[in-house]
Amino acid sequence: MQPVMTDTLGFQAEIDRQQKQIAELEQIVAQKQDEISRIALEYESAAKDMQASIHYAERIQRAVIPQYAEFKALFPDCFIYFAPRDIVSGDFYTCASSDICKIAIVADCTGHGVPGGLLSMLGMSALKDLLSKQKISSDFLPGEILDSLRKFILTSLAEADESDDTTVSDGMDFTLCVFNNEMTQIRYACANHTIYVARDGEINKLKGDRMPIGRHPKQDTPFESFTFDLQKGDMIYLCSDGIQDQFGSPDDIKFTTKRLAAMLQEHCNEDTQTQCVNFSKIVNDWKAGREQFDDQTLIGIRI
Repeated sequence: MQPVMTDTLGFQAEIDRQQKQIAELEQIVAQKQDEISRIALEYESAAKDMQASIHYAERIQRAVIPQYAEFKALFPDCFIYFAPRDIVSGDFYTCASSDICKIAIVADCTGHGVPGGLLSMLGMSALKDLLSKQKISSDFLPGEILDSLRKFILTSLAEADESDDTTVSDGMDFTLCVFNNEMTQIRYACANHTIYVARDGEINKLKGDRMPIGRHPKQDTPFESFTFDLQKGDMIYLCSDGIQDQFGSPDDIKFTTKRLAAMLQEHCNEDTQTQCVNFSKIVNDWKAGREQFDDQTLIGIRI
């Protein structure tokens, strides 16, 4: 019978050893769980701090971009559709006036979110300074403002190149539209943008230069200024490329400039606020639950 007792004692010793290992493992797991919980709380706190910072950046950006009432004071019959992809926007718009004219601007900076927002703030700051120094007379050339803005952007980003040995090729697409006070003519310049004019149910496309404000093979070529005569009842549309580049529909395709022009043509005779509501619905229906691809800006002005 002695061997049986020995086997029993050995079996009990193995159980005790395994139980000890299990207890040690449970202790290790508990420690890891505590560590994971601590790290998760740290990440949660950091995320909240970052979110708060981004929302504060949004407040700063919104303070710089004109309020609708300010825009409407210059252009009484207008709408503004402004839909950033993220909290802060790479798109921006602004307005200004002088004794002889009213100015409307839409810009689309490279990127979106925080990078686009930083570039938009740089652009808005430079633009404000340029407009304050520019003597806006009857022979004012909007292309010269785009030239000066490009020079500023290239110089500013060149400093970044020297500091980190990278090539910063970011810039912005841009529309600068100058209305005379009688609203009978616009003088404009565009960098990779198109102005749409709805007249008598038809859409005219006013195109400028096919180059951005930034690094480009044609960056030494001056931006051209154009004029276009207006008629009472015309609808002028300034926009970034966010709507036409939005993917959607069951086929997951882009909205395209063709659909944009057709949308403007279909609704151009509605009052401006109804247009804005309808355009918002059309774009949201097109997305059909998909993620927004880019910042979206569309401004309409009735003559």
